[in-house]
Amino acid sequence: MNNLGVSSVFSGIAAAYPRVAGAAAAASASGPAATAATATSPIAQEVVPGAGQSGALPTNAASPSDESAADSQAEQQAQIQRQLSQVEAELLRVRQTEIRELASRDREVRTHEQAHKAVGGQYAGAVSYSYERGPDGRLYAVGGSVAIDTAPVPGDPAATLQKLQQVQRAALAPAQPSAQDIAVAAQAAQAMAQARGELATETVDASTGEDDAATVIRDRTAATADADKSLAVYRQVSAADSPAGGSASPSVQTWA
Repeated sequence: MNNLGVSSVFSGIAAAYPRVAGAAAAASASGPAATAATATSPIAQEVVPGAGQSGALPTNAASPSDESAADSQAEQQAQIQRQLSQVEAELLRVRQTEIRELASRDREVRTHEQAHKAVGGQYAGAVSYSYERGPDGRLYAVGGSVAIDTAPVPGDPAATLQKLQQVQRAALAPAQPSAQDIAVAAQAAQAMAQARGELATETVDASTGEDDAATVIRDRTAATADADKSLAVYRQVSAADSPAGGSASPSVQTWA
């Protein structure tokens, strides 16, 4: 009875799936040899596609995570390059600004000292400059001085007065006299007052009239007043031009 039940079930399966039933029947009929044959049957090829191949699965060239990392690295490099470009541009701007300032200072200093030299004439010495090397490798004048002779002419107050008047004009010749320039002008004014006094004394010695004596007194008073005014101006300018940590301006230097 068991054998009949199995045959009935198998018959139903064979009716529904004739190919499977045929393969099973062949296997039961032929034994191991038939079972081996089923490995190459059409049903085996349909159930296991790709049988007989190497069995290796295809792989992607680059995963999404690798592409994302590459994009991030490229963006970082681009950002670094932009930052470097900005730094280079700023350095260039600072360099050009420094060169312009040095060139402007050079022109100012040379114009200032040449004004002293031109007006001082025979009483002015050689011009001396101090230099600073710019970022372009050139030397720029950033300071200067001119020696000026303020010594009185021995035994000749009139010649001394004329000389000191020229010295004073030379000291104040630049468009913007420095504190030292004002100091030289004030010293010249004092020496001029002394020369006028000597001239007045000589006049008194040569004349005994009261009118001459009164003229001498007036000359001395006027000379003293001029010297006081020059000294007052010097003190004001010197105080204004000498802030803490300030740089020295081009100046006239005196020598006897």
